[in-house]
Formats: sequence, C-alpha cells, structure tokens
Amino acid sequence: MASIYKNNQAKTDLMNLYDQKLKDLQIDYTNVDVDTKFGRTRVVRTGNSKGKKIVMFHGYNAGAPITLEAIKDILDKYCFYVIETIGQATKSEEKIMNIKDNSFALWVDEVLEKLEIKKVNVVGISYGAFIVEKLITYKPQRIEKCVLVVPSGIVNGNIWESTKKLTFPLIRWSITKKEKHLKSFLSAFVPIEDDFLFQMLSLIMKGVKLDTRIPKLLKPKEVENFKAPVYVIAAKDDVYFPGEKIAQRSKKLFSNLKEVHLLENSKHMPSKNSYPIIQKKIVEWIN
Repeated sequence: MASIYKNNQAKTDLMNLYDQKLKDLQIDYTNVDVDTKFGRTRVVRTGNSKGKKIVMFHGYNAGAPITLEAIKDILDKYCFYVIETIGQATKSEEKIMNIKDNSFALWVDEVLEKLEIKKVNVVGISYGAFIVEKLITYKPQRIEKCVLVVPSGIVNGNIWESTKKLTFPLIRWSITKKEKHLKSFLSAFVPIEDDFLFQMLSLIMKGVKLDTRIPKLLKPKEVENFKAPVYVIAAKDDVYFPGEKIAQRSKKLFSNLKEVHLLENSKHMPSKNSYPIIQKKIVEWIN
C-alpha cells in the first residue's frame, strides 16, 4: 500500500506532533483500534463514561488531538469517541477511500457496529461533516442528533476569494518555497495566533501527498428521509464555506434544521476564543 507521506521523516514528525498535542491536553483517554474491511481505524475514547455518547469526525488531516482541544472543557459531561479518518494524517490506516460511493458510510457503520453503538449523537467538523452526510444518506437511523461545524458538502466558497487568498499564495510558495507565502496561504483559514496549527499544517503541506478531491454538495433528495434534529455552526469569515451561505442552504436542505449559529470574526479553523461558544452550543443542543 502506497504511503500518503512523501517520506518516512514527514510521517515521524507529524506523529510526534500528534502525540505531543494529545499529551499536552492532559486528559484521560483510551485508544481503541477497530479492524474494518476498509482498514484499521483508530478511535480515541475520552470523557465521562456514564455520559451520553457523542461520536466526532474531525476535519481534514486534523485528527483527535485538535478535535478534543476544542471541546476539552465539556469532557466531564459526555462520553466522546473521535473516529480518525482512514487515508489522512492520523493514527488510522493510510488507505485512500472512495469519496463518490458509499465507502465512507459503510466504513462508519462498521466502526459503530464494532463499538456496539447503535444510535448516537454525532458531530462532524469540516471534512468530517461530509462523512456524517454520507452516513445520513446511507443509514440515517444511526443518528440521534446531528451537529455540523464549518461543514463541507453544503456550499462552496467564492471562486475569486479562494483564488486570491488560497490559490495565489499556494502557487507562490510552490515556486519559491518561501515560508512567507506558505504562511500567507495558511493565514487565510487558520487563526494567526495559533502557533501549533501553523506548525502542524506546515508539516502537512510539506510532507503529505494531499488529497485534492472535492466532496460533492449534498442534494435535498438525499436527506429527505432524514428526520433527526440538525444543528449547524458556521463561520462568517470562512473562505472555504462562507457562514451566511451555509445558513441559507442549510435551511433549504434540512427540513429538520433546528438552529444555525454563526461564529463572528472566525476563519474556517475557529480560534480558541470560539471554543467556549462551540462547547456551549453542543451542550445546549445535545441536552
């Protein structure tokens, strides 16, 4: 099986960073490796073992440590399972998944079955929302309540804004390899004060064979049979998935949409200042 990493050192550096971040959170957790027909899947279980179960799907190449940092202060309320996506820079297998068919849904269904989770609250973040959407279209009865955070698969960003803020700096960096151009690219969607995210994403840009396939947008007919409550958190300044557009299309997509909360002054990757708001909304909605 071909590696998603450009070399062994890139994998080592990223996994060391992953381990350090998880350690720095200073939380109790259990690693569970689930064997599926799509490959071995790492699940990080943490929180209150007697609380309601919440299954989380992280953003592209983000993994469990970054995901758990955003909800660290409510770990005492719920039992969290972060399912790490196969084929990304995580502790799961490196096998690339088909994004056009039901592979992601079949994979999640198998993971949940082996975790003995029948029906559960789910949180999908960015690319993780696309995975949740796949589950919605394949087996909607798995989901108790659905929270989508800065979700992919709902709308796409403005082409000119994306070109100006993302494409041009990325082209400049690919030609010159100058750090200022890479930082310009990352600062379009990463909080400028988050040194760890800049460090991690720099390593990913330099050392991972990036998957440039874009998930297709969800269609109304694909979710017409989905009746579980849906809640959305979007970011007003999201260059990938603009918050206002997310709010408008979510209302057209989901007949069961309960609330859309827009994060003010927030890029695609929310700042630490947004974590209390995200936590408050999750508690409010899940309860």
